[in-house]
Amino acid sequence: MAIYEVVRTGNVLPGEFVSAVVIAPGVDLARKSVGHLPGVKATGVNRNVEARKLDTTGSVRLISIYKDESPTLDDALTDAPEYMS
Repeated sequence: MAIYEVVRTGNVLPGEFVSAVVIAPGVDLARKSVGHLPGVKATGVNRNVEARKLDTTGSVRLISIYKDESPTLDDALTDAPEYMS
């Protein structure tokens, strides 16, 4: 089995799948593993995901990062300047 990075190739709407890291025996099964997620068409001519095999024998590679997307106080003040007066 290999490690694959599976990513969307089309426009992504809020709440839809963006990317994943998958362990699978092949590229087709890596794509199909996310086929049940919102916004994904994993098979056929019009599929909107691609899978890239990650090289696990080379140098160090960052596979995934999770970021808190909660707005900060600065963001809130910038987005709503009427509350600053």
